Amino acid sequence: VMHERNAHNFPLDLAAFEVPSING
Repeated sequence: VMHERNAHNFPLDLAAFEVPSING
């Protein structure tokens, strides 16, 4: 479960990092 969540969090973390970069 931890590995599957990490895989799903990978793209989410990337988007979350680029979102504030473009917004801020």
